[in-house]
Amino acid sequence: MKGFFLITIATVLSVVLFPLGWFYSLFTFRASIKKLDNYFKITAISIDQLGNVVMGTIFNDLMIKKGGHNFGNEDQTISMVLGLNKQTNTLNKFGKFWASLLNKIEKNHVEKAIETCQKLN
Repeated sequence: MKGFFLITIATVLSVVLFPLGWFYSLFTFRASIKKLDNYFKITAISIDQLGNVVMGTIFNDLMIKKGGHNFGNEDQTISMVLGLNKQTNTLNKFGKFWASLLNKIEKNHVEKAIETCQKLN
């Protein structure tokens, strides 16, 4: 039950403190806009990695075929896992829908995500 206690505290603290940290960074960042943009990009990737862990089990059931690359690894983003499964043709229709949607928002997003995550690790 220690894990449940820790996740409860971490969730409450993140809901309260994350917005404070983002606004503080936005209004007091003394570096260039490019560095601030990079801060937000890295933060977004971190949140995406968290989403991959939290939603891993359900995404495995909803988006990939048996034998596909599983969601849930804390060092990978949701987009990266979609991209890896797209490469190996192990996305089901629902997974293909999400990969396609992300690729419409940004050209080759899920493919680029593979490279981005590999650079970070």
